[in-house]
Amino acid sequence: MQKTAQALQHFVQFYERDDFLLEEVSGFLSTALQAGDAGLVIATPEHRNGLEQRLNSFTRADGRYIAMDAATTLSRIMVNGWPDEQRFEEVLGGVMRQATQSGTRQVRVFAEMASLLWAEGSYEATCHLEELWNNLAESHSFSLLCAYPMKGFHSQGHASPFLNICNAHSQVRPAKSFSEASGHELQRQIALLQQKAVALEAEVAKREESERLLRRREWELEDFLANAVEGVHRIGPSQEILWANKAELSMLGYTPEEYIGHHIAEFHVDREVVEDILGKLQSGEPIYDYPARLRCKDGSVKYVEIHSNALIENGELVHTRCFTRDVTERVLLEREIRDRFEQLAEVDRRKDKFLATLGHEMRTPLATMTTAVELMRLRGDDPASLTRLRETVERQIAPMTRLVDDLLDIARISRGRIVLKAEEVQLQAIVESAIETVRSLLDERSHHLAIDMSEEPIFLFGDAVRLVQVVANLLSNAAKYTDVGGNIGLSGQKDGPNLPLRVRDNGVGLTPELLERVFEPFVQADGTSDRARGGLGIGLALVRNLVHLHGGRVEARSEGPGRGSEFIVWLPLAQSPR
Repeated sequence: MQKTAQALQHFVQFYERDDFLLEEVSGFLSTALQAGDAGLVIATPEHRNGLEQRLNSFTRADGRYIAMDAATTLSRIMVNGWPDEQRFEEVLGGVMRQATQSGTRQVRVFAEMASLLWAEGSYEATCHLEELWNNLAESHSFSLLCAYPMKGFHSQGHASPFLNICNAHSQVRPAKSFSEASGHELQRQIALLQQKAVALEAEVAKREESERLLRRREWELEDFLANAVEGVHRIGPSQEILWANKAELSMLGYTPEEYIGHHIAEFHVDREVVEDILGKLQSGEPIYDYPARLRCKDGSVKYVEIHSNALIENGELVHTRCFTRDVTERVLLEREIRDRFEQLAEVDRRKDKFLATLGHEMRTPLATMTTAVELMRLRGDDPASLTRLRETVERQIAPMTRLVDDLLDIARISRGRIVLKAEEVQLQAIVESAIETVRSLLDERSHHLAIDMSEEPIFLFGDAVRLVQVVANLLSNAAKYTDVGGNIGLSGQKDGPNLPLRVRDNGVGLTPELLERVFEPFVQADGTSDRARGGLGIGLALVRNLVHLHGGRVEARSEGPGRGSEFIVWLPLAQSPR
């Protein structure tokens, strides 16, 4: 303690009850007033009233008793929550000079301003105010009694500032329970205090160890969540993201600033999904394996499953705890498996339809040939009948042969065993052979075939037989799906290094769905029409594969059902025709 503080009679009185404090203070002041000194009281209204009742005969003395309100006086010396030294000197120094004008030798002061600061929790400001009183003693002669209620020191954290208060005073006066004890009773109470102090120290050490372990566990839990391989985040009552771990940020590609603090709905693809999740959590309902889609920073979408529940206190949502698992690979794999299964199921349906169609296509000509053979046996002596019946059998054999050839070609192509006998061929010869192949079908259905071919010879490099097969299948397809008496066009003109060969008709046309699949094996228009027109649905598939083998491509066009179709085959021209 500083020398000035030692010279100053600066007491601190701790008390448990107000009546004890008032008795102590009135004794402290009455002694001064009886000796002709001055008394200065800076206290609360309750304590001022109590003292005036006890000092009634002295309060009317000739200006030697001065009473001031502690809260008002404190406000006059505070600047930004801190006791200002200059203001303290102006206010309290002025009061001291007023009290000594009557010629008194000393002033006795009772002050509670420091107690008010302590009650506000301003512990450092309290100690500073006590030091200002000590500094004031360098220029004024007075004795000072400060008072603090013991109930203000209930926390273990008050130990250090409590010691600072004691050190700022020249004498510490305990509360009534100790001030009244003496002899053996005082020793007994001191012994009890020592035991309590030892026990308290042990309890403090135990609590500090518990707090250390708690901080360690909190750190371990925070580290576990922050570095977990599964995404974790918390959402506040306003549905903004409060925290997210590294896995979640990495999964979606955001930085903490881009993710934390934003509304969770900003990152959900499906608004109704996030609203349903938040609604369940707001009502206290946990969710498990809830499927959702989250939007990544790069614009991609992650399929996730969410496990979450909410912390609710007094009916109010504090925050939610959400675990987000990335299941994108699994979802895409399941989707692929489902698509494959549907494709296989479609293939199986096509196979069944193909077998039924094949049976129908084979049964009709076989029945015709069987009837012809039976008639040949019965009319064997009629040369004219035999000739007609033989022609009938030959006509039925030809489409069956083409049908079998197409099936074999499809099988060879699918196994990669078809071989092209490539040579330089003339387009006009190819077209003539293809027309001759389907002439009987065109005549049977009374179609009008319009041909628009280049007058200049056009040479291709390919397999003549297969190219005839391509054109014949396109013409056959147009003939089958064009009503009797319809129009079919065939054109071929040079277009740079390629030849676009076009087959147009005004037949049944193609739906948008069928346009996408018309070149797949065993795909046909509706079955009702098919049976009237015949075919197995392999002609166009064979066309596409043969064209690809020649380095070309084929496409189908149609403006819709009933508006006809157009098939275009693009074939490369021969480089240097001879």
